[in-house]
Amino acid sequence: MSTTNSKIPVGGAVSPPDERLVWPPLIALSLGYFLVMLDVTVVTVAVPTIRESVHANASAMAWVVDGYSTVFAGLLLLGGGLGDRLGHRKVFLTGLGVFTVASLGCGFATTSLMLIASRMLQGVGGALLVPTSLALLAAAYPVRA
Repeated sequence: MSTTNSKIPVGGAVSPPDERLVWPPLIALSLGYFLVMLDVTVVTVAVPTIRESVHANASAMAWVVDGYSTVFAGLLLLGGGLGDRLGHRKVFLTGLGVFTVASLGCGFATTSLMLIASRMLQGVGGALLVPTSLALLAAAYPVRA
């Protein structure tokens, strides 16, 4: 008589039939991550319009586009480390707050310097959002054995 369960696929994990995917955490974390990725695309597409609205030269526009990415990339590991030390939820919410305030700053920017500073602050918020959103997602949906 065999003690193995024939319903479990080889090498895979199954969830019990009564467990369902909980959608709110997945939606909230995905939206936070999506905001950060969408921001890069939107700004890149809108460069000509942004340039006209803040009367920026080519050098300033390079900083508007690349300043965000540079700060984001430079602080990404720090964001993950802070999440591990201070709590992923707290760092995620802080990142979301920083990103939101910086986005408002970008929307109300009247000079290229103000826009560059706001974009760099968005990079800080994004660097806190991305690694913690992935860690929170892993915690919300653990691998079932």
